[in-house]
Amino acid sequence: MPTTGAMVIPGEDIIIDPADKTGDEAEAQLPGLTGSDKQVSWATEIRTSRINIAKSDTMLFGMLSTSREQSEEFMICLQSIRRAHWWIETRTLGRGQFMAAAFDEGLKTRYVTPPKDNATAHAVLDEALLAPTKTHGPIAEVSLATGKVRVVLIEFDEATNTLLKRCGYRWDAPAWTRRAVDDVAGHRAVEIAVRLLAHGCPVRIFDEALRQRVVENDYEPESPRRVEVSTSAKYSTKFHLVWSLDSHPAQCKKAASQLRGAKAFDDGAYVTASHFEEIQDFASQNGFTITPEAQSLIDAEKQKFSGSVKVVAQPKTAEGVPPKPALAAATGEIDAELLDD
Repeated sequence: MPTTGAMVIPGEDIIIDPADKTGDEAEAQLPGLTGSDKQVSWATEIRTSRINIAKSDTMLFGMLSTSREQSEEFMICLQSIRRAHWWIETRTLGRGQFMAAAFDEGLKTRYVTPPKDNATAHAVLDEALLAPTKTHGPIAEVSLATGKVRVVLIEFDEATNTLLKRCGYRWDAPAWTRRAVDDVAGHRAVEIAVRLLAHGCPVRIFDEALRQRVVENDYEPESPRRVEVSTSAKYSTKFHLVWSLDSHPAQCKKAASQLRGAKAFDDGAYVTASHFEEIQDFASQNGFTITPEAQSLIDAEKQKFSGSVKVVAQPKTAEGVPPKPALAAATGEIDAELLDD
């Protein structure tokens, strides 16, 4: 049975005793909460229990895709939230909802209004920030996660969102993300940071080596014409021809429209995987780069036919069948045998 004052975290089936010494010691190292005395007292218990769960050796809140970097970022967000009211109003949220809410609140706290009494936090944030010559966009944090590049904007900005979409990023709350294999992920992270700076967005990168590469413009630019594998549910397992950043989009669309079964749009096209041979020819003839993921799909399609017997089909023409008699031309006259007497 829980001791007096113990609390149960909704949806977690975990009982936390506020008298636990380990929890008290951890709480002492956290920044003080703001609010009324009653709010702070209640919120302190909630915060302690939530952080204890996050520190457990299981994957954060059951999110199997959570990387180590995301876990560390999540913990930083939790520790930076000081509003007692926030902890109270989110106390009943389930796993996924709470994680999203914590990222949203924590990122605002860290990047918009960091605690005024924390000089170290200010120094770290300032050092990680790269500023464009002319600023007219929101601060964007660029980071690498397992198999993807992540971009977090501190506020909504339609023009910046459009840029990210054109560069192949998709919204996956609380960040814009794009899949990238390990050997090119760094290049893609540096490239999007450079594009954001050119767009007018200050860029924050905590990874010192990655930040230095942005300063030195050290990356291999991505081909503006690419053959990828679609990540859309509607066009899953299809080839995705991309040319959103190409200087001649109309020409690309016209060429792609000639492919069998292609669904072409202004910035790209989708083609069924079974047409992989045509895709290879198209890429070679039109200067499209085939990404590793697309090549894997091509190889998989080839494998389906690896054990089949190749047959040269030669349909036969029928012989010896007499031709049909030609029909006499109609004259409009009635045969004499058919006339009435």
